[in-house]
Amino acid sequence: MLEKKVLAAAVASIGLAMPVAHADEAASPITGNLTFTTDYIVRGLTQTGNSPALQGTLEYGHSSGLYLGGFASNVSWPGDFFGPTAPGANPVTGGGPNTAISNSLEIDVYAGFRNKFAGDFTYDVGAVYYYYPGRYNLDTSYVPGLNKPHTGEVYGALGWKWITAKIWYAVTDSVFTIGDAAGTYYANLGANVPLGDSGFNLVAGVGTWKWSGAMQLYKNNGDTNEVFDLVDWKLGATKDWGGFTWGLFYTGSTAEAYTSNNALSVWTDRFGKEVGKDTVFLSVTKSF
Repeated sequence: MLEKKVLAAAVASIGLAMPVAHADEAASPITGNLTFTTDYIVRGLTQTGNSPALQGTLEYGHSSGLYLGGFASNVSWPGDFFGPTAPGANPVTGGGPNTAISNSLEIDVYAGFRNKFAGDFTYDVGAVYYYYPGRYNLDTSYVPGLNKPHTGEVYGALGWKWITAKIWYAVTDSVFTIGDAAGTYYANLGANVPLGDSGFNLVAGVGTWKWSGAMQLYKNNGDTNEVFDLVDWKLGATKDWGGFTWGLFYTGSTAEAYTSNNALSVWTDRFGKEVGKDTVFLSVTKSF
């Protein structure tokens, strides 16, 4: 029997983290925003251990619909999951006794093409690469197949008025540290509906993350990467006030702590804390 291990994956998705403006709506070809959020939640998972994050987006958009941009945020999740257990934490180790990660930043670069058609319909296609600079000493003898978290995805979206359906498809073999995961996809249906003349917007969404392949650790245990499959949801409201956009959101997921064959635990960090539990967070954004 394998020694009990904690293995968890958390991600960032630029398509969920930033507002998207169509090229013909921008007063300048260069736009951006700064955001403070009390928790950085993506696909129902905290990226900061339920702590605050400071984020920024900068984008160039051409009148044709072509765009290129970048996003940055502080994170804690790679180190939260892999490394020696801290004093007082559960007696498990995230990545083995020789694993050590030093990382606190996420940098995403993305590019694509978006535009309108047939009146109120929109489309958006592109690619994004998630990069987590830092030091990674990974004990792959303890967790076979474990990789650095850098990940590439392509995406496509179709929208109508306030509703958007979008899918992200992983093209790198490693997906947020999990090996043999190319073909993993996340699909989301979201809405941003203005509430009359109140100035408030209702934000709602539901998504599903379906994992592909089988990292060697799971093969050795008779499992596949499907142990990471989840459904997540989000409900909240935003309002522009005082030159800022304020948001209050409730989010949750089915990513509860799960033990596979009494050997592998997912969706908990190395401190034994669930990363996909229901939570409420506040955000404030300044756009320019």
